[in-house]
Amino acid sequence: MTIPSLTTGDDFTLPLTLKKNALAFAISGAAVVKARLVSVDRLTVLSDAATQASSTPGADWQNSLVVIKLPSISTAGIQHQGLALLEIQVDDGAKITWFVTVKIVRGSIE
Repeated sequence: MTIPSLTTGDDFTLPLTLKKNALAFAISGAAVVKARLVSVDRLTVLSDAATQASSTPGADWQNSLVVIKLPSISTAGIQHQGLALLEIQVDDGAKITWFVTVKIVRGSIE
């Protein structure tokens, strides 16, 4: 699988099918889904958490497809370059967290 690339200062969008025990599952429309960037060792938070929406175009929460969106305001201040983790948490009464590797590239156009 190709590692998704995120350019600092840009809006970032990534569709992902989340799985429990290797199976797709229905995410309740009432669930709270958040995403943020953290260091590979998970010790440093690189961006604020952004709440995700089931209404995002392309999302199909009933089939565990989320479209992660991090706005440019969340990515602009990131100083880290290289590999990082996209931390995704679903809270539908019980929390579960996934980590997806991403590559952060510094943007230079303002």
